[in-house]
Amino acid sequence: MYKLSPSDFKYLYQDCKHCYYQKVKKGITLPSIGMPGVFSKMNSLLQGAIMGMNLKDVNSELPSGVIEVKEGFLRSAPIPPSKKSFISGRFDIISKLSDGSIAVIDFKITDPTEEKIQKYGSQLHAYKFALENPSYGEAKKVSKMGIIAISPEDISFPGDKVIFKANPSWFEIKEDMESFYNFVSEVTDLLEGPTPPENPDCQWCKYRLCFADPGDLQEEIPF
Repeated sequence: MYKLSPSDFKYLYQDCKHCYYQKVKKGITLPSIGMPGVFSKMNSLLQGAIMGMNLKDVNSELPSGVIEVKEGFLRSAPIPPSKKSFISGRFDIISKLSDGSIAVIDFKITDPTEEKIQKYGSQLHAYKFALENPSYGEAKKVSKMGIIAISPEDISFPGDKVIFKANPSWFEIKEDMESFYNFVSEVTDLLEGPTPPENPDCQWCKYRLCFADPGDLQEEIPF
């Protein structure tokens, strides 16, 4: 059974299949490159400020619901059709809507472009599946998914303060579970197969090759 982390779908899986395979199959994780301190601070302040707010007060396009859960853990039942993989990881924000259902909405400090935002689709669908099909506990119906993108647009200096201003942009991720199941099947097929070759565009693959045993490399040379 393969443990799939939703946060790996947008970056690691898309960037380098070799590194992704090594992490899931062999537990070889990439060195952690922490978020710059100022962004970690901004993210912490953001999450603290929105707790208890109504979503409509963040962006008028959102449905009415209270932001009530910060940084939770989830684990899903096996994912169909093969049921060889499951979701396990952390989520940032969950909101309870007025109709009793759940909204999975991530807040990202990023440039709000549609192309960039849609790449989070697999990650949010993974959250949805895990919440609706938990390995334990009560299932929760997810009726809304999307990203709130926050990017500074203006700066002012009133007195001895600095104020950054931004308009939170809402990008909805439309539900498409069939595409999500197809994606998970693609990931599972990759993990069931042989180790993918190193990616010449991956900096970590290049780094590993620099320290590889010359004998190992010689075996790959056809003469």
